[in-house]
Amino acid sequence: MLSAPIHWRENRVPVLVVEYPKVYRQFVFSLSRQAEGEDGPFVLSLQYEPLDCGECLRVVRDYAALSLDDRKLQNRFQALVQAVVREELAEKTDHVQHMIAAYLEAVAAAIEYPVTFSDGEYALPLLKALKCQPTLDGEEPLEQLIQYLELCHMLLKNQCFVLVGAHTCFSKEELGELYRMANYKKWRLLLLEPYITMPLPGEEVCLLDKDLCELRLESDNEMG
Repeated sequence: MLSAPIHWRENRVPVLVVEYPKVYRQFVFSLSRQAEGEDGPFVLSLQYEPLDCGECLRVVRDYAALSLDDRKLQNRFQALVQAVVREELAEKTDHVQHMIAAYLEAVAAAIEYPVTFSDGEYALPLLKALKCQPTLDGEEPLEQLIQYLELCHMLLKNQCFVLVGAHTCFSKEELGELYRMANYKKWRLLLLEPYITMPLPGEEVCLLDKDLCELRLESDNEMG
């Protein structure tokens, strides 16, 4: 339906506006399904090489319930925890290992009956038992969204974030703050909206109106 691809450029945030409700719904549903690994009409590419949407595309629709219950995200987080425990905190981890081993020996001695314990690492199973996992502790929806985007960007490769209806949920000031953070962190954001608003600084708008005529608009100002 588009005459040309939507590009990500420095200091710019693309906004795709689809004013025809049926097509807007199709876009939202198709992008959501492709983010889950299903086939669909959208193509995501980096330097003209197609990317796997199931790996690189994230569609955010519910800003009140951002979920970290994602297998890929959790696996990458646990890999990060392991790297920190074994490399950056190797000396402290070794100290904890010896302390736990000594404690287990004391427990066995106090029981006064032959007992055995699992061999191997103790630090990582302890962290797992304590449910060491990422969380979103921001007080405001925008803070939580920024934390979510930062975590995904940090743990997963080549992420593209589609924010559905962000203009209806966040103020101009909040979106400006989000855009500044995205520019600083090099996040790739695409806003998908059902109706046109005055472009904010840094926005590049691709509009499909109710007749599916295409119009490209660009804010006169870059984001600060």
